[in-house]
Amino acid sequence: MSDTVDDWRALISEASKVQKKINRVPNARVKSIPLREEARGLGQSFFQNLHLGLIGAGLEEEAQLLSDEFETLIRLAEAESAKSKYAAAFRVLREISPDVVAKLERDRGRSVKVEVGITNEDQRIIETLEGLVPSAALSFRQAVADLADDDRVSFRGPALELREAFRETLDHLAPDADVEASDGYKREPDRKGPTMKQKVRFIRKARGESKSSGVVPEQTALTIDELVGSLFRAVYDRSSVAAHVGTERKAVLQIKRYIVAILHEILEI
Repeated sequence: MSDTVDDWRALISEASKVQKKINRVPNARVKSIPLREEARGLGQSFFQNLHLGLIGAGLEEEAQLLSDEFETLIRLAEAESAKSKYAAAFRVLREISPDVVAKLERDRGRSVKVEVGITNEDQRIIETLEGLVPSAALSFRQAVADLADDDRVSFRGPALELREAFRETLDHLAPDADVEASDGYKREPDRKGPTMKQKVRFIRKARGESKSSGVVPEQTALTIDELVGSLFRAVYDRSSVAAHVGTERKAVLQIKRYIVAILHEILEI
């Protein structure tokens, strides 16, 4: 966990430097392209190097708040945005930073609590999938077994198995052609077909469930996709993967929790 807290301190220190540069801008808007690129770099660094580690450390709420603010920095950097908007984002980062550091420091030296073996909840999902999408059941079972393996030096495999189990289940319950033919469907930019979020929305709509009650499961589907992508980006960006194995394992366990929760809902277990 020391790597995560040190990385966070380095990022917040860099954010402070960028903030001071923006404060010195004589105009009401930030026009300098190099300075805007520095602000954008802060957001990119967070999502590539820290987002996953915070979630793996159990700081889901803080990770979401920080995601919003770093996403704001990236968005502001796209145009000549007002200094006041940057100031608001940096203020939130300053306010939340002490809590992030305190919680990460508290977690130093703690062992990773692993959910060993197949729980009763896992077994219900596997049995349901075996009768619905057998290949998804196999992927889910393999992921659970891999997560319990203390000798693994990488947990990217179980992350992919979990996402594949989820994807195959969604494809079975919400085929691309059916989703694309549904009322209100609109393909998202740079996507070749429906997203996981759109498939979850289709399943819930087909069951007559209200749109407002679907916000959480739809967002969970989006979060799963983002977390798996974040996991792989973080691994490729790290100079020492071995030092992050514990954090990586925690992060995949969090992905599993999200997937278990949403499979329980869409499979109506």
